[in-house]
Amino acid sequence: MVRDGVVFDPTAQESFSPIAGEIRERSLERKGGRAVEIVGMSPSLCQLLEHLKKISEYDEPVLLLGESGVGKEALAQAIHLLDRRRRDPFVSVNCPQLPDANVTVSELFGHRRGSFTGAVSDRKGLFETADGGVIFLDEIGDLHMSAQVMLLRALATGEFRPLGDDAVRRSNVRVIAATNRPLNQLAGERSFRSDLFFRLRYFLFQVPPLRARGDDWRLLVDYILRGLAARYKVQRRLSKSSLHLLAGYHWPGNVRELISIVTTGYALADGDLIEPGSFAGMLVDGKGQDNRLENLFQDLALDKGGFWELVQRPFLDRDLNRSEVQLLVEWGLRETGGSYRGLLDLWRMHNGEYQKLMGFLRHHRLKPAGGLAEEV
Repeated sequence: MVRDGVVFDPTAQESFSPIAGEIRERSLERKGGRAVEIVGMSPSLCQLLEHLKKISEYDEPVLLLGESGVGKEALAQAIHLLDRRRRDPFVSVNCPQLPDANVTVSELFGHRRGSFTGAVSDRKGLFETADGGVIFLDEIGDLHMSAQVMLLRALATGEFRPLGDDAVRRSNVRVIAATNRPLNQLAGERSFRSDLFFRLRYFLFQVPPLRARGDDWRLLVDYILRGLAARYKVQRRLSKSSLHLLAGYHWPGNVRELISIVTTGYALADGDLIEPGSFAGMLVDGKGQDNRLENLFQDLALDKGGFWELVQRPFLDRDLNRSEVQLLVEWGLRETGGSYRGLLDLWRMHNGEYQKLMGFLRHHRLKPAGGLAEEV
Protein backbone atom coordinates (compact mmCIF):
# COMPACT_ATOMS: atom_id res chain seq x y z
CA MET A 1 0.00 0.00 0.00
CA VAL A 2 1.38 3.40 -0.98
CA ARG A 3 1.23 6.11 1.66
CA ASP A 4 2.61 9.65 1.43
CA GLY A 5 5.86 9.01 -0.41
CA VAL A 6 6.93 5.82 1.31
CA VAL A 7 5.37 2.50 0.46
CA PHE A 8 4.14 0.20 3.20
CA ASP A 9 4.76 -3.24 1.73
CA PRO A 10 3.32 -6.12 3.79
CA THR A 11 5.50 -8.76 2.14
CA ALA A 12 8.91 -7.20 1.62
CA GLN A 13 11.65 -8.66 3.83
CA GLU A 14 14.93 -7.24 2.55
CA SER A 15 17.05 -5.07 4.84
CA PHE A 16 17.26 -1.30 4.56
CA SER A 17 20.57 0.01 3.27
CA PRO A 18 20.24 3.42 1.65
CA ILE A 19 23.22 4.31 -0.51
CA ALA A 20 23.23 7.76 -2.07
CA GLY A 21 22.50 7.59 -5.80
CA GLU A 22 21.51 3.92 -5.80
CA ILE A 23 18.17 3.87 -4.02
CA ARG A 24 15.18 2.78 -6.06
CA GLU A 25 13.14 0.62 -3.71
CA ARG A 26 14.45 -0.44 -0.31
CA SER A 27 12.46 -2.13 2.41
CA LEU A 28 12.47 -1.68 6.15
CA GLU A 29 11.32 -4.82 7.93
CA ARG A 30 8.70 -4.25 10.58
CA LYS A 31 7.53 -6.38 13.45
CA GLY A 32 5.37 -9.19 12.09
CA GLY A 33 7.11 -9.23 8.72
CA ARG A 34 5.68 -5.94 7.45
CA ALA A 35 7.93 -3.36 5.88
CA VAL A 36 8.23 0.26 4.85
CA GLU A 37 9.56 0.67 1.34
CA ILE A 38 11.36 3.76 0.07
CA VAL A 39 10.90 4.71 -3.59
CA GLY A 40 13.24 7.22 -5.21
CA MET A 41 16.73 7.97 -6.52
CA SER A 42 16.98 11.76 -6.22
CA PRO A 43 20.03 13.16 -4.38
CA SER A 44 17.77 15.06 -1.95
CA LEU A 45 15.96 11.87 -0.90
CA CYS A 46 19.14 9.79 -0.74
CA GLN A 47 20.88 12.38 1.44
CA LEU A 48 17.90 12.58 3.77
CA LEU A 49 17.82 8.81 4.18
CA GLU A 50 21.54 8.71 4.91
CA HIS A 51 21.05 11.31 7.64
CA LEU A 52 18.10 9.44 9.12
CA LYS A 53 20.16 6.27 9.23
CA LYS A 54 22.95 8.07 11.12
CA ILE A 55 20.69 9.58 13.79
CA SER A 56 18.63 6.42 14.28
CA GLU A 57 20.97 5.13 17.01
CA TYR A 58 20.38 8.23 19.15
CA ASP A 59 17.48 8.88 21.54
CA GLU A 60 17.07 12.63 21.06
CA PRO A 61 13.92 14.07 19.43
CA VAL A 62 13.59 14.47 15.68
CA LEU A 63 11.69 17.28 13.95
CA LEU A 64 10.58 16.75 10.33
CA LEU A 65 9.55 19.83 8.37
CA GLY A 66 7.85 19.74 5.01
CA GLU A 67 4.75 20.41 2.99
CA SER A 68 1.58 18.37 3.35
CA GLY A 69 1.77 15.09 1.49
CA VAL A 70 5.56 14.68 1.30
CA GLY A 71 5.63 11.60 3.55
CA LYS A 72 6.67 12.82 6.99
CA GLU A 73 4.83 10.11 8.90
CA ALA A 74 6.23 7.40 6.66
CA LEU A 75 9.75 8.71 7.24
CA ALA A 76 9.07 8.68 10.98
CA GLN A 77 8.17 5.01 10.54
CA ALA A 78 11.48 4.54 8.74
CA ILE A 79 13.41 6.10 11.65
CA HIS A 80 11.60 3.77 14.03
CA LEU A 81 12.55 0.71 12.00
CA LEU A 82 16.19 1.77 11.86
CA ASP A 83 16.16 2.47 15.60
CA ARG A 84 17.08 -0.02 18.31
CA ARG A 85 13.48 0.58 19.48
CA ARG A 86 12.05 -1.04 16.34
CA ARG A 87 10.64 -4.04 18.26
CA ASP A 88 8.75 -1.68 20.58
CA PRO A 89 5.60 0.36 19.81
CA PHE A 90 5.28 3.09 17.21
CA VAL A 91 2.38 5.35 18.26
CA SER A 92 1.10 8.10 15.96
CA VAL A 93 -0.86 11.16 17.14
CA ASN A 94 -2.59 13.64 14.83
CA CYS A 95 -2.41 16.85 16.87
CA PRO A 96 -5.05 18.89 14.94
CA GLN A 97 -7.71 16.35 15.94
CA LEU A 98 -7.20 17.20 19.63
CA PRO A 99 -8.53 20.77 20.03
CA ASP A 100 -9.70 20.62 23.66
CA ALA A 101 -7.08 21.09 26.39
CA ASN A 102 -8.27 18.28 28.67
CA VAL A 103 -8.81 15.87 25.80
CA THR A 104 -5.37 16.64 24.40
CA VAL A 105 -3.55 16.17 27.69
CA SER A 106 -5.57 13.04 28.43
CA GLU A 107 -4.80 11.55 25.02
CA LEU A 108 -1.09 12.05 25.47
CA PHE A 109 -0.59 11.56 29.21
CA GLY A 110 -3.77 9.90 30.51
CA HIS A 111 -6.22 10.85 33.26
CA ARG A 112 -7.85 9.62 36.44
CA ARG A 113 -11.56 9.06 36.68
CA GLY A 114 -13.46 12.28 37.45
CA SER A 115 -10.56 14.60 36.55
CA PHE A 116 -12.80 16.44 34.06
CA THR A 117 -16.29 16.20 32.58
CA GLY A 118 -16.54 12.99 30.62
CA ALA A 119 -13.67 11.23 32.40
CA VAL A 120 -15.76 8.27 33.54
CA SER A 121 -12.83 5.89 34.04
CA ASP A 122 -9.05 5.90 34.34
CA ARG A 123 -7.21 6.09 31.04
CA LYS A 124 -3.62 5.40 30.05
CA GLY A 125 -2.08 8.04 27.78
CA LEU A 126 -0.23 7.38 24.56
CA PHE A 127 3.13 8.30 26.12
CA GLU A 128 2.67 5.40 28.50
CA THR A 129 1.45 3.15 25.69
CA ALA A 130 4.56 3.94 23.65
CA ASP A 131 6.96 3.26 26.54
CA GLY A 132 10.19 1.88 25.14
CA GLY A 133 9.30 2.84 21.59
CA VAL A 134 8.57 5.91 19.50
CA ILE A 135 5.73 8.42 19.60
CA PHE A 136 5.07 10.45 16.44
CA LEU A 137 3.40 13.85 16.91
CA ASP A 138 2.05 14.89 13.53
CA GLU A 139 1.31 18.58 12.90
CA ILE A 140 2.92 19.53 16.22
CA GLY A 141 2.33 23.20 15.44
CA ASP A 142 -1.36 22.71 16.27
CA LEU A 143 -0.74 21.13 19.67
CA HIS A 144 -2.73 22.77 22.46
CA MET A 145 -0.65 25.05 24.70
CA SER A 146 -1.53 23.07 27.85
CA ALA A 147 -0.15 19.93 26.28
CA GLN A 148 2.96 21.81 25.12
CA VAL A 149 3.85 22.52 28.75
CA MET A 150 3.54 18.87 29.75
CA LEU A 151 5.35 17.69 26.62
CA LEU A 152 8.29 19.96 27.44
CA ARG A 153 8.60 18.37 30.89
CA ALA A 154 8.28 14.87 29.47
CA LEU A 155 11.05 15.58 26.97
CA ALA A 156 13.31 17.11 29.61
CA THR A 157 12.84 14.55 32.40
CA GLY A 158 10.93 11.59 30.99
CA GLU A 159 8.29 12.30 33.64
CA PHE A 160 4.62 13.23 33.36
CA ARG A 161 1.55 13.33 35.55
CA PRO A 162 -1.86 12.19 34.24
CA LEU A 163 -4.74 14.59 34.75
CA GLY A 164 -6.11 14.28 38.27
CA ASP A 165 -3.26 12.03 39.44
CA ASP A 166 -0.81 13.02 42.17
CA ALA A 167 1.71 10.34 41.20
CA VAL A 168 4.47 11.10 38.72
CA ARG A 169 5.00 8.49 36.02
CA ARG A 170 7.90 7.85 33.70
CA SER A 171 8.04 6.81 30.07
CA ASN A 172 11.11 6.12 27.97
CA VAL A 173 10.08 7.15 24.48
CA ARG A 174 11.72 8.78 21.52
CA VAL A 175 9.69 11.69 20.16
CA ILE A 176 9.48 12.38 16.44
CA ALA A 177 7.45 15.47 15.54
CA ALA A 178 6.41 16.85 12.17
CA THR A 179 4.78 19.97 10.82
CA ASN A 180 4.19 21.90 7.63
CA ARG A 181 4.17 25.16 9.58
CA PRO A 182 7.09 27.48 10.49
CA LEU A 183 7.55 26.72 14.20
CA ASN A 184 10.15 29.44 14.64
CA GLN A 185 7.60 31.99 13.40
CA LEU A 186 4.88 30.53 15.61
CA ALA A 187 7.27 30.74 18.55
CA GLY A 188 7.85 34.40 17.76
CA GLU A 189 4.08 34.93 17.73
CA ARG A 190 3.85 33.07 21.06
CA SER A 191 1.40 30.51 19.70
CA PHE A 192 4.06 27.82 20.11
CA ARG A 193 6.52 27.62 23.01
CA SER A 194 10.01 28.59 21.92
CA ASP A 195 11.59 26.37 24.59
CA LEU A 196 9.63 23.39 23.24
CA PHE A 197 10.73 24.24 19.70
CA PHE A 198 14.39 24.16 20.69
CA ARG A 199 13.86 20.97 22.71
CA LEU A 200 12.31 19.25 19.68
CA ARG A 201 14.88 20.30 17.13
CA TYR A 202 17.88 18.26 18.24
CA PHE A 203 17.73 16.65 14.80
CA LEU A 204 15.88 18.82 12.30
CA PHE A 205 15.31 17.71 8.71
CA GLN A 206 13.52 19.31 5.79
CA VAL A 207 11.63 16.73 3.75
CA PRO A 208 11.85 17.72 0.06
CA PRO A 209 8.64 18.27 -1.91
CA LEU A 210 8.04 15.99 -4.88
CA ARG A 211 8.79 18.77 -7.37
CA ALA A 212 12.33 18.97 -5.90
CA ARG A 213 12.97 15.24 -6.30
CA GLY A 214 13.76 15.14 -10.03
CA ASP A 215 12.39 12.04 -11.74
CA ASP A 216 11.32 10.30 -8.55
CA TRP A 217 7.73 10.84 -9.65
CA ARG A 218 8.35 8.42 -12.56
CA LEU A 219 9.57 5.72 -10.18
CA LEU A 220 6.58 6.28 -7.92
CA VAL A 221 4.18 6.09 -10.88
CA ASP A 222 5.78 2.81 -11.95
CA TYR A 223 5.52 1.42 -8.43
CA ILE A 224 1.90 2.51 -7.99
CA LEU A 225 0.87 0.99 -11.33
CA ARG A 226 2.61 -2.29 -10.50
CA GLY A 227 0.77 -2.41 -7.20
CA LEU A 228 -2.58 -1.70 -8.86
CA ALA A 229 -1.90 -4.35 -11.52
CA ALA A 230 -1.07 -6.92 -8.85
CA ARG A 231 -4.26 -6.10 -6.98
CA TYR A 232 -6.72 -5.80 -9.87
CA LYS A 233 -5.04 -8.12 -12.41
CA VAL A 234 -5.00 -5.51 -15.19
CA GLN A 235 -1.75 -4.10 -16.61
CA ARG A 236 -1.91 -0.43 -17.56
CA ARG A 237 0.69 2.22 -18.34
CA LEU A 238 0.79 5.93 -19.03
CA SER A 239 0.64 7.12 -22.62
CA LYS A 240 3.31 9.47 -23.95
CA SER A 241 0.83 12.33 -23.68
CA SER A 242 0.15 11.51 -20.03
CA LEU A 243 3.86 11.25 -19.24
CA HIS A 244 4.43 14.63 -20.87
CA LEU A 245 1.52 16.12 -18.89
CA LEU A 246 2.78 14.79 -15.55
CA ALA A 247 6.38 15.81 -16.32
CA GLY A 248 5.29 19.46 -16.46
CA TYR A 249 3.12 19.34 -13.36
CA HIS A 250 4.20 21.09 -10.15
CA TRP A 251 2.57 18.64 -7.67
CA PRO A 252 1.14 21.03 -5.06
CA GLY A 253 -0.20 18.04 -3.12
CA ASN A 254 3.10 16.14 -3.41
CA VAL A 255 3.18 12.34 -3.33
CA ARG A 256 -0.29 12.07 -1.78
CA GLU A 257 -1.67 13.89 -4.83
CA LEU A 258 0.35 11.73 -7.24
CA ILE A 259 -1.09 8.57 -5.69
CA SER A 260 -4.68 9.77 -6.10
CA ILE A 261 -4.12 11.01 -9.67
CA VAL A 262 -2.47 7.81 -10.88
CA THR A 263 -5.08 5.64 -9.16
CA THR A 264 -7.89 7.65 -10.77
CA GLY A 265 -6.21 7.41 -14.19
CA TYR A 266 -5.83 3.65 -13.79
CA ALA A 267 -9.48 3.19 -12.79
CA LEU A 268 -10.94 5.42 -15.56
CA ALA A 269 -8.72 4.26 -18.43
CA ASP A 270 -10.60 2.60 -21.30
CA GLY A 271 -7.77 0.30 -22.32
CA ASP A 272 -4.18 -0.55 -21.57
CA LEU A 273 -3.03 3.06 -21.98
CA ILE A 274 -3.86 5.78 -19.46
CA GLU A 275 -4.58 8.91 -21.48
CA PRO A 276 -4.77 12.47 -20.06
CA GLY A 277 -8.56 12.37 -20.14
CA SER A 278 -8.54 9.57 -17.59
CA PHE A 279 -7.26 11.93 -14.90
CA ALA A 280 -10.74 13.50 -14.74
CA GLY A 281 -9.42 17.06 -14.51
CA MET A 282 -7.53 16.34 -11.28
CA LEU A 283 -4.39 18.18 -12.42
CA VAL A 284 -5.07 21.77 -11.51
CA ASP A 285 -3.28 25.07 -11.77
CA GLY A 286 -4.06 28.01 -9.50
CA LYS A 287 -7.36 28.67 -11.31
CA GLY A 288 -8.38 25.05 -11.00
CA GLN A 289 -7.79 25.26 -7.28
CA ASP A 290 -10.01 28.34 -7.08
CA ASN A 291 -12.73 26.49 -9.00
CA ARG A 292 -12.57 23.61 -6.54
CA LEU A 293 -13.01 26.00 -3.61
CA GLU A 294 -15.79 27.86 -5.41
CA ASN A 295 -17.66 24.59 -5.88
CA LEU A 296 -17.16 23.76 -2.21
CA PHE A 297 -18.42 27.21 -1.19
CA GLN A 298 -21.53 26.71 -3.32
CA ASP A 299 -22.12 23.26 -1.81
CA LEU A 300 -22.07 24.83 1.65
CA ALA A 301 -24.48 27.60 0.65
CA LEU A 302 -26.85 25.15 -1.07
CA ASP A 303 -26.81 22.81 1.94
CA LYS A 304 -25.27 19.91 0.01
CA GLY A 305 -23.36 19.05 3.14
CA GLY A 306 -22.61 20.64 6.49
CA PHE A 307 -19.57 22.68 7.48
CA TRP A 308 -18.23 19.92 9.73
CA GLU A 309 -18.49 17.35 6.95
CA LEU A 310 -17.27 19.48 4.01
CA VAL A 311 -14.68 21.67 5.73
CA GLN A 312 -13.66 20.56 9.23
CA ARG A 313 -13.17 16.88 8.46
CA PRO A 314 -11.15 17.43 5.23
CA PHE A 315 -9.05 20.03 7.08
CA LEU A 316 -8.25 17.63 9.92
CA ASP A 317 -7.50 14.94 7.35
CA ARG A 318 -5.27 17.48 5.55
CA ASP A 319 -7.25 17.35 2.31
CA LEU A 320 -7.84 21.08 2.79
CA ASN A 321 -5.02 23.30 3.97
CA ARG A 322 -5.16 26.32 6.25
CA SER A 323 -5.06 28.94 3.51
CA GLU A 324 -7.93 27.23 1.66
CA VAL A 325 -10.16 27.20 4.74
CA GLN A 326 -9.25 30.82 5.47
CA LEU A 327 -10.27 31.73 1.92
CA LEU A 328 -13.62 29.95 2.31
CA VAL A 329 -14.27 31.83 5.57
CA GLU A 330 -13.22 35.11 3.94
CA TRP A 331 -15.70 34.54 1.09
CA GLY A 332 -18.38 33.77 3.66
CA LEU A 333 -17.66 36.97 5.59
CA ARG A 334 -18.01 38.99 2.39
CA GLU A 335 -21.53 37.59 2.05
CA THR A 336 -22.41 38.35 5.68
CA GLY A 337 -20.87 41.81 5.89
CA GLY A 338 -18.09 40.55 8.11
CA SER A 339 -20.35 38.84 10.65
CA TYR A 340 -19.20 35.46 11.91
CA ARG A 341 -22.63 34.75 13.34
CA GLY A 342 -24.04 35.37 9.86
CA LEU A 343 -22.06 32.33 8.70
CA LEU A 344 -24.53 30.17 10.61
CA ASP A 345 -27.37 31.24 8.31
CA LEU A 346 -25.20 31.22 5.19
CA TRP A 347 -24.01 27.65 5.81
CA ARG A 348 -27.26 26.28 7.29
CA MET A 349 -25.84 25.79 10.79
CA HIS A 350 -27.75 25.82 14.08
CA ASN A 351 -27.49 28.84 16.38
CA GLY A 352 -26.09 26.60 19.09
CA GLU A 353 -23.08 25.80 16.90
CA TYR A 354 -21.67 29.33 17.04
CA GLN A 355 -19.24 28.71 19.90
CA LYS A 356 -18.15 25.42 18.33
CA LEU A 357 -17.47 27.18 15.02
CA MET A 358 -15.52 30.01 16.64
CA GLY A 359 -13.55 27.59 18.80
CA PHE A 360 -12.54 25.63 15.70
CA LEU A 361 -11.49 28.78 13.81
CA ARG A 362 -9.57 30.21 16.78
CA HIS A 363 -7.75 27.01 17.70
CA HIS A 364 -6.50 26.38 14.17
CA ARG A 365 -5.89 30.08 13.43
CA LEU A 366 -8.32 30.06 10.51
CA LYS A 367 -9.84 33.50 11.00
CA PRO A 368 -8.95 35.86 8.13
CA ALA A 369 -8.42 39.54 8.74
CA GLY A 370 -11.40 41.78 8.28
CA GLY A 371 -14.20 40.02 10.17
CA LEU A 372 -16.32 41.80 12.73
CA ALA A 373 -15.70 41.22 16.41
CA GLU A 374 -17.09 37.96 17.70
CA GLU A 375 -20.63 38.22 19.02
CA VAL A 376 -21.54 36.90 22.44
